[in-house]
Amino acid sequence: MALSIDEANTVSDKYFDKTITQQVYEKCPFYAKLKSIGNVSTDGGTQIQWSIRYKKSNLGGFIGPRDQVNYSQVETRTAAVLDWKYLHNHAMISLDEQTKNSGKPQIINLLSEKATELREDMMDDFATALYATSPGSNDISSLYEIVDTGTTYAGIAVADAAEWAAANEDAATTELVLYGSGSLSYNINQATFGPNKPDLHLTTRDLWSKFESLIEPQKRYYSTQSAMAKYGFTAIGFHDAEVISDAYCPASAWFGLDTKQFEIRYHPKYNMKTSPWQSLEQAGYPYAMVKNVIWAGNILCRMRKTSFRYTALDYTL
Repeated sequence: MALSIDEANTVSDKYFDKTITQQVYEKCPFYAKLKSIGNVSTDGGTQIQWSIRYKKSNLGGFIGPRDQVNYSQVETRTAAVLDWKYLHNHAMISLDEQTKNSGKPQIINLLSEKATELREDMMDDFATALYATSPGSNDISSLYEIVDTGTTYAGIAVADAAEWAAANEDAATTELVLYGSGSLSYNINQATFGPNKPDLHLTTRDLWSKFESLIEPQKRYYSTQSAMAKYGFTAIGFHDAEVISDAYCPASAWFGLDTKQFEIRYHPKYNMKTSPWQSLEQAGYPYAMVKNVIWAGNILCRMRKTSFRYTALDYTL
């Protein structure tokens, strides 16, 4: 018996569709961290906008009790603007798949597999785009674009606002060391501004193991009850931050991120919006069906100078 669209939608809506949003965000440590601290938000409008302060007004100071006060105004803020970016994926069920999965248990398994494929592919697209060294015009802002000392981000050039640069972009250091010139602690200090500093370090599995060996026997793993542990990530503590490996992190890279400054902003209508199964008859496939998933949003950062990155580390050194 062929699978009807109504049957497919009944099963998918009840068991599978609602898990796509949750699991896509939770399978990547960066997105999971933002979710755990409430930095996944929604907004509408033609673009994503927020205000940043890029310089001091220098209008104040100590005065004498009878001094005249001269009034003036200085522009200290500007608007950061990002375009909406759109991530789409789809799953199809062909005639031969329906024929091979004609019993009710087989149908449910087939729909489960299709839902799993959608989740995995959306997560893979998100995680890959997060670390893109040169994001395409349709891509979300990547960590390489945001954690940079010279690139324009959100429409604001570093040349126009020096405070809009990341703390450091180290492409020379090849050996990971904890203290001293070019060290991890040095870069953390460079990225510290008042109480703000990196609270999440993301790197490769090899560099994570290298770091683990460097802090023996003082290493401290985060509790299995911590937010990130509940998402399945093992974290080592260093300078009040979690150090976590990410399979998608490019070779030789290490990111020290102040996640309180980051936010996933998504459009309220398109947060992993999942369509019903639909017939492809008009496309020339009368016995096939398709399901679409669409997400619209971007990654914003309110302050770049409390994050840093390495790009040339060699875990063998």
